[in-house]
Amino acid sequence: MTETRTTDQSTHSQRTGITSFITRKLGLRGKLLLALLPPIVAILLVTGYASYTVSEDFIDIALERSVKMHTLAMAHEVETVLDHCRIDLLFFAHGSMEPQALRATLEKRVHSGGPQYFELTYIPASGGRPFSLVHHAGKILEIPAEDFDSIQPNPFEELGKIGTLKQGHVLPSDIIETVYPIPCDTATNRYVKTRVLRLYTYFPGDETSPPGILYLSIKAKDIRNILSWYNSEESPLWAFPRSDELRFSYFLNIDGWMLFQSENYTKTDEKLTTYLARENYSGTLGKDGHTAAFRPNENHGRYWDAVNDIRNGKNGLTQVADKRVGQSVVNSFYFSYAPVRFWGDGSDTPTPFGGVIFVDRSQLPIIAGYKNLDVMLFVTAGAIILISCLVFWFGRILTRPIHALATSLDSLNSLEEMEEIDLPYSGADITRLQKAINVIIRKVKQQVVEIQVKDETILNVNKRERASLKRERELLAEVELSRIPEIIGTGPAISAMKVNILKAAQVDVDVFISGETGTGKQLVAEAIHAHSVHADNPFIAINCGALDENLLLDALFGHVKGAFSEAKDDRNGAFIEADGGTLFLDEIQSASPKVQQSLLRAIASRKIKPLGSDKEQSVNVRIIAATNVDIPDLIEQRSFREDLYYRLKVVSIATPALREQKENIPLLAVYYLTQAEQLAGRENLDLSKGALAKLVHYQWPGNVRELVNCITRAAVMAENDIIQAEEIRLENDNTPPSQPTAPPEPGPQTADTAPPYETLPAKKPCPSTASLNARQKEAWPHIQKQKAVTRKEYQELVSGHLPTRTAIYDLQDFVKRGLLVKQGKGPSTRYEVVTQ
Repeated sequence: MTETRTTDQSTHSQRTGITSFITRKLGLRGKLLLALLPPIVAILLVTGYASYTVSEDFIDIALERSVKMHTLAMAHEVETVLDHCRIDLLFFAHGSMEPQALRATLEKRVHSGGPQYFELTYIPASGGRPFSLVHHAGKILEIPAEDFDSIQPNPFEELGKIGTLKQGHVLPSDIIETVYPIPCDTATNRYVKTRVLRLYTYFPGDETSPPGILYLSIKAKDIRNILSWYNSEESPLWAFPRSDELRFSYFLNIDGWMLFQSENYTKTDEKLTTYLARENYSGTLGKDGHTAAFRPNENHGRYWDAVNDIRNGKNGLTQVADKRVGQSVVNSFYFSYAPVRFWGDGSDTPTPFGGVIFVDRSQLPIIAGYKNLDVMLFVTAGAIILISCLVFWFGRILTRPIHALATSLDSLNSLEEMEEIDLPYSGADITRLQKAINVIIRKVKQQVVEIQVKDETILNVNKRERASLKRERELLAEVELSRIPEIIGTGPAISAMKVNILKAAQVDVDVFISGETGTGKQLVAEAIHAHSVHADNPFIAINCGALDENLLLDALFGHVKGAFSEAKDDRNGAFIEADGGTLFLDEIQSASPKVQQSLLRAIASRKIKPLGSDKEQSVNVRIIAATNVDIPDLIEQRSFREDLYYRLKVVSIATPALREQKENIPLLAVYYLTQAEQLAGRENLDLSKGALAKLVHYQWPGNVRELVNCITRAAVMAENDIIQAEEIRLENDNTPPSQPTAPPEPGPQTADTAPPYETLPAKKPCPSTASLNARQKEAWPHIQKQKAVTRKEYQELVSGHLPTRTAIYDLQDFVKRGLLVKQGKGPSTRYEVVTQ
């Protein structure tokens, strides 16, 4: 007894010791995990099972709707075909019963893509000429009355239905087997068996044909192929691949006979069968005229309930347990049915003629179950990980606030970003440690500020030093020795443009130059002229935007004395003045429609007629046109003639914007600084590194022209021989010019080792919406919302009728104000809102 008690106490002590050991090792976070994870996992599993049950029900509903829609679509397609047959039969009955006329009409119907009818037969009640037309092998054959005895069933037997027919009514038959004598080259006594569906109507007779019966038939295979079509990948309802489960449809009449089932759609001539439809049914196989027909016994309640619903014009669907054990992974299938109605009496109320039954099997519920299981495993694993992380984090907050202090210190990656630590914890030790660390941070930050001030001073001194432009001056000397010295610049864009200039100069064709304002379009035109065969002849430049319509016409074509009241003498226009040379038309987009028409005529014929003159004068002049806008946009707006555009655009040259060739800014600055020295009467002017950096980082909306004006202004206003950054005045540059300062002490760098300019971060312009015009104020909220705008969109935002040049001016003003930045060029130009 004592030994047993001692053993129990020892076991209890061991368990207590293990529990205590685990508790000490796990700590608070481990305890929370052990307490929370099991119930959370259980809740997730129960929730997942409930959600799967609900989703499975809704998947079944969706599948039922899909199967029912499929069944109704097949029934509707069969109804449509039968209704076409009915309409065509009534059409034939309203015509002549002459064999040749009916044959021609039948051929047109068959060959026009309608139903492929098999036979059309006319049997008069008395007198007249009976005949039968048979469609076989793409031909319409006529079977005379004397061969009717060879036809099965005999067409004369159909006269028994004449008492049940009325004019305008159509009576359908069941599927019947017909035998026709259709001889061929190899067999004169050949017979063709075909199972058909016949439609009968009454023919009231006319002047040439007595009353009788007229019937039209369609092959049962053609109706069967409709079911096969809807069960294939060619179906109009085929929207996604399906599993290889057995699914089929079959057609039955209102007496419950299964007449045929769907087959492989690629085998349209297969015999009519019902072997799939009659599986798991017992009943009667075969009936008169149709050996494949099958009629289940009355004990198959589900089938006969469907037949009764079809007789009453109803559709339905049932989910049935699948008895094919081992042949399918699914355990049930859908049994869907719909009536096929026929409008035989021409009224709005059809009568059921038969029905379509669709048997469908789907693996979707099983796949959904597996997917749901996968999701449950993923969610459970994720929940375990998430709860573990939350417990770990929460326990850390509760038990070890010192970790937060260490994390804060570790996060101080940069001296500039150091901030004093303020932790939401209490306690004498934590507070004391936090204060000590903050004292160190304040001292470090003070030293960082002092170092930054010294660095800024050194940088400012360096920026005011003379930039080394030796390489740029050497490049200028090389450019002066090049074939086109008047074009200053290097790099791919300028090199490609120079090549295009030389190519254009070698041929005597018109040239079209496009580019932004200030990119040197006239300079390119003069270069083309100077290197062409016309170099020794005149170069005449006309700015189309500077003259109104009448003055521009007079400037271009001239006038004769007395052409108008102020025409005291003859005047030669630009075309005549430039005869043998080059005529440069700048801002061609500004020409009015009348001027464009006159230019088109002159360019096409190279003949002009001065104002007031009756004689045309031939001119030999090369046209170079230039524009700073997107001409195709103007063509879309019908403000520029498309034919004139393509007359001028024989050779096209684009002048690159200055912001796209920033490597040439130092070179151009040196070149134009030399010119500005002569203009300002100065000598030995140079740029500082800061000034050159400011020029390079500016976007130059005015391109080279703006650069020339900027350099000239700086040369005039410079206080010393070195132009400083503050003396470079740019658009929207509100920095006041600094007072002259003494030259800085030379630094350790020399002119040979220092870069020509410092790489400075681009300064963001100070956005300003002050003094916007009414159009800009109206459009600005919409532009901010869209984040970007094109020139065409801006025109639509304002009024839709804003001139192109005005829209471009407004957008460029936005750019100058620092509200927008221009991206792209040509038709792809966009203006994006500057992100602050």
